[in-house]
Parts: sequence; C-alpha cells; structure tokens
Amino acid sequence: MQNMHHSDYRALVEPWVKAARRHLYTLPHAPAFVCYGIGNHGHWSYQANDTAFAAFATLAADPETDLERVGMSRDELIATALGMARFTLGTHIANGEQSTDGEPWGHSWISVLGLERMMHGLDALAEHFTERDRERMRAMMLSEADWLLTGWPVVGGVDARDGKNHPESNMWNGAFLHRTALYYPDAPNADAWREQGTLNLLNAISIPSDAESEMLYEGRMLKEWHRGANMCESMACHHHAYLNIGYMVVTLSNLAMYHFACRSRGVAAPEALYHHAADLWAVVKRCTFPDGRLLRIGGDTRVRYCYCQDYAIPVWLFARDYLGDTDVEGFEKGWLAQVGTEMTHNPDGSALGERLRALEEQSPLYYTRLEGDKGCSLSMGAYWRRMFAEFAGSPASDSKPDCDGQWEDKFHGMQLVRSTRRICSWVWEAAERPQGLVLPTNDSSLAEWRTNLAGRVSGLGKVNNCTYHAPNTTSFDGGFVTCGRSVIRTSGHAAEGEFDADIATIDIAFAALPDDRTTVVMQRARVIHRVFLREVKGLALHLPNDVHNGGFRSYQTSDRAFTTRMCPGADELVPVNGDWLNVDDRLGVVRAYGLEHLGVFRPADRQISIKGGKTAGLLYVDEIVTVCQNGTRVYNAGETLFDLGCALFPGNSETTRNAASQIGAIEVDGDDVRAMSVGGADGVRYLAVANFGEEQACVSLSADSALTDVATGEKVSTTRGAVVLSIAPLTMRILC
Repeated sequence: MQNMHHSDYRALVEPWVKAARRHLYTLPHAPAFVCYGIGNHGHWSYQANDTAFAAFATLAADPETDLERVGMSRDELIATALGMARFTLGTHIANGEQSTDGEPWGHSWISVLGLERMMHGLDALAEHFTERDRERMRAMMLSEADWLLTGWPVVGGVDARDGKNHPESNMWNGAFLHRTALYYPDAPNADAWREQGTLNLLNAISIPSDAESEMLYEGRMLKEWHRGANMCESMACHHHAYLNIGYMVVTLSNLAMYHFACRSRGVAAPEALYHHAADLWAVVKRCTFPDGRLLRIGGDTRVRYCYCQDYAIPVWLFARDYLGDTDVEGFEKGWLAQVGTEMTHNPDGSALGERLRALEEQSPLYYTRLEGDKGCSLSMGAYWRRMFAEFAGSPASDSKPDCDGQWEDKFHGMQLVRSTRRICSWVWEAAERPQGLVLPTNDSSLAEWRTNLAGRVSGLGKVNNCTYHAPNTTSFDGGFVTCGRSVIRTSGHAAEGEFDADIATIDIAFAALPDDRTTVVMQRARVIHRVFLREVKGLALHLPNDVHNGGFRSYQTSDRAFTTRMCPGADELVPVNGDWLNVDDRLGVVRAYGLEHLGVFRPADRQISIKGGKTAGLLYVDEIVTVCQNGTRVYNAGETLFDLGCALFPGNSETTRNAASQIGAIEVDGDDVRAMSVGGADGVRYLAVANFGEEQACVSLSADSALTDVATGEKVSTTRGAVVLSIAPLTMRILC
C-alpha cells in the first residue's frame, strides 16, 4: 500500500474551507474578530470556531495550498485565520472582550478542549502573530491552567451514572496543564500545573487494578495518584452511560494532540501521557473496520459518522508515529475516501451539507460544530503529515489489520467476535439498548446501531426507552450466547396527567455460533397491559441506505431481485416471498419460525436521528422486519406482538439459499421455550434452545447420539432417541 501524504488531507481541507466561509461573521464591535458559527460564549460555539480556525490556519501556512480551490488569496486566508484566532483569544475571560452575546468565555471543565484542538493551527500561524496576540494567548492559557488547579476536581468512576466518569476531560485537562507549563516555564505556577497535569493524565485511561499498582510515575506509586477507574479492566468505557467506543477514541485523540506538540518542540512527553495508551489502542483497533469507520458496537447517541469518528484521525497518526502501527495507513485511506464521497455529494463542497441540511435549519450551532470537527481533524492530518514526513520512513502494511479475536465486558453485557469473514456483537448496555450486529468484516456500510436486531416497540410517548433484566451471557472459543429481557417504557405524553409506563417486554436470545459464519436471533414481544402502540417491528435489522453506499441497496429473495433507493418520499413495505433474503450479495437473513414473513420497510425519509428524536432524521436506513406496524393501534394485556427465530450470516445469495434449507424450527413442549436447528458452515448441526420463561424448563429433543453444550462442554446423553435438557430462566443453550 502506498503511504499516506499530507496532500491527501489537504485536498479535502481546501474545498471545506471554501464552503465554510459562508458561516464566517465579523463582529461589528470588534472588526479584528472573525468567528465561525454563532459566536456566543457557550463551549460548543467556541469549539466550532476553534476547530474551523485550525483548518484555515493549516492551509494558510502550507506553501502548497491550492488557493484557487480555496477561493482566497494567501493574504486573505492568513487574515481570516488571524481574525478567528483573535476572536478566541480576545473574548476569553482573561482578556476582557465580548462575544456575540456580550459575554466572555472560559473557566469550565471543557473550556480547554477547543484550545487543544486548535493548537496545531496556532503553531502553524505563529510567525504571523503580533506581540498583542502572544500576550493574549499567554493570559488565556495561564488563566485556564490556574483555574484547573482548584476549579475542577480529578475523579474517576466506571459507571457514568455516578457522575464521575471523566476519561476524556481528564486527558484534555491534563494535556493542557502540561502544555501550558511547557510553553511558559517561567510562570510561577508551572510546577503546580505539571503535578496537577500528571494527576489528570493518570486518571484518564485508568482502570480498577491501578488502585493497587506500585508502578512509579514521577517518584510516586500509581496507587497514590489513583482517584478512580474511568475504564473497565477490559478497557471498555461507559461514558454517557453506554459502551462508548467513540469516547475511547476521543480520549486517545487528546493524548495524540499533546504527543505531537511535544514532538514538534523536540521534548519528551511526560510518561503519564502514555499510561495504558497501547492497551486502549489495541481495543479501539479491534473496533475499527478495515476502511477506518469505527465499529461502534455499543452505538452512538449523536449524528452518525461525525465527531468521535472524525477524531480517529489523530489517534491513527499517534498509533503510526508512537506505536509503529503501519496498519493505520489503510484506515486513513479508507476514511478519507468516505469523507471525499460525501463532500462530492454536496454541491457547496461542505462535509455534511446535504445529509444534515435539516439539522442546519434546526440548529446552526450544532451544524457548524460538526462541520468544524470535520475540518479540524482533516487539518491535523494535513499538518502533522507535512511536519513529520518521516511517517513514510517505513512502508505501509499491505496485510489486513490484526484485529481478529474476541472481546468481552461483563459490566456492559458485551460480547464481540471478529474474524476475516464475520463481525458479530451484542451489547445490553448500549446507547439505544440493547443492540446486536452481524456483518461481513469488510463492509462497514451495512452497520447501524439503533436497537439493531432487538425488535422495536414504541408507545405514544415522545421517548421510548428500555431497561433490561437478567441477561445470561457466556462466551466460548469463536462465539458467544446471551439471553435476557428488555422492558419498554414510554414517557413524555401529549396529554396532561398521562403517566409514564412500562408497556411491553421483549425476550431476546442471541448467539454467535463457532462456525465463523452463523448468528441465531430469537425474539418474543408481549404487551404488559392494555396499551396504544405507535410502532411494532419484529427482528428490526437496520441497513444504512444513504450517501456512503450510493443511496441504493440490492436484494435477492427466493423468487426475485429488487433494488431500494434512499428517501422514497412515502412509507413502503416490500414483502418477501419465502423464508430468506440476501442484501447486496453480502449478508443473508433466513427466517426459521414465526407467523409473519420477512419484509423490507422503507420509511419516507431519513429516520435515524440524535437519541431522543429531538431533530429530524440524519441518516436513512432500510429496515428488515417480520411484523411491521406503523401508526397507532390498541393491544390487550398479554397479547403477543411478535415471536420469531432467524439466522444471519455473511455470504452471497447462493450461500443464503443453500443455508436456508438447513435452518428450521424444532417443536418443543412449553409455552416459553423456543428451539431452532441450524446447519453450520463447519458441517456441524447446531441446536439453539431458549427458555424465555421465569421458571426452570425441561426440554426433550430428538437425538441419535449424545449432544455437547458448546458453551460449557457438558455432555448430554441420549435415552431412547432423545436428550432431556434442563434450561434456566432467560437462558439460551447451544448444543451440537
């Protein structure tokens, strides 16, 4: 593979800057100040300006910038970037100027995040600063560093619901404190900043065992520095109260920013900066598709393919530079191709314009913040790849990234198995819980997180969330099995006095078989009491069908082929005759049992929004369903909404057709027991048996010889051509 070059990034920053100019604003009361976005004193507003500044400054300092593509002369580009920098510096609380709402900014737990993300731009533009600019920068940085000494305590906690989960802010605050001491060693508090910075850094990627560690940092044992674990021992992170791969990336990204700051000054970074960095990178790498898109197995509460995804770029550059991981060149190349595809789709050259046009109308602040993140992260690649050209000193790898294997975490009820052929995961403590994924490893465009493969039930409240009960999970070599119950709660009704209520349960059994191909999904949903429901969908396999896959999907069934296109303008359910379908010759779905057949539901417009549905849809997906009810309908207490069993696997249409003949239901006694027979890709016949009841179940299964429990290795012997299997409540067993 050819090594990445800074021009690969610059070629995307140039049209982005040209499109971003329409969001620039010169402050009437301070003509020297130019802001990007709305320009008030809120931290998102400042981050938007700071990140956009970095893109303008990087191009201004690059002698190879194509000014015609930018649409500005060199002098205009430099002047604009200086105006944006002066807006941030001058309106800080230490320097006395006013933002667009008349207030200064600064002195909060997140104040320095925007500063850290703009620092490479400040470095790039430094030769153009006046003495007044440098004075203001010093005053701002010293003021923020002094505030951090006492204004924001360093804490940690695995469970984000306790309010102490601060991996990312501990990292950026620690890096900023060390940075300020590095830039201004003559300041009276420089030593205090370094000590407090180290405390922050060692409690960023912190894990429970750190509390007992005697590893020395700056002459003190780690356990003396330790204030709490912000990551699980597995490196999983519960930020924003779900398994948040994105914030694992953000934490590493701020590490990378200070790593390159030290590198550019020829000084060694504090050892504390790299605490557990290699361990966390190994997990993040496993949660990255070959094309660079993040494999967010725990989901995302925000806009897809933005923010955390953007800041994977500095993480990759750090892994390339410090850890020597040449596989990241493939991640960079793949992700830049995706960014370029979406930018080409936007007539104005913006990064997100067409897909997020509705968001821009609803919240110019949110839109410019996301655009700024895109421009900033690309500018990091453009700047650091230019400044540190020796990245190319060793050739990029042509082999696949070493990401295969399994990862699990009990706190999140998470399992992941990954191989060359298949990615399969399940997470109970997910962003829109629970959710599973079954994908071919080399096609990230098929991944969508929202309650994927967990069924969907929505009441009439504005918010429909779920809690989960008693998940029973076991992993084994090459797979895992999990079973539990979701309880759907609807809240935020239109009628005054109508109360929040639990409305339905969804029993779910999910297993990745050890054949490196097949995943079994069983679902049963029932109403708790008489209730009006707005949405009921069985299976609910979500397949993005938007700009990143060209806006169309191809399907093959037992009797026909058809194509769907994004945003058809009216809801449509395409029925599937027979018991199987295949998507794009990449992913197969086979129905084993259930009263309803498969279908492809196509909503009128984009339906995947920010969690909570506060914005219009921001990504379009096709929905593979069994039952599909849209619109209000009343159900009686105890009524079954859907009851189904399916198998999913990567493979082409012919593979799916052949596999369908080896998959079927097994009739068993007991209202709460479900069973399927599956012919594995390894030639083994697997039996999947789930007990959705609340009591121990005893099940008789026909068998010519003894069976083995795949998870436990237990042998179950036959008697008179059958095995008798005992299954605990809310448990699934896989036998072969």
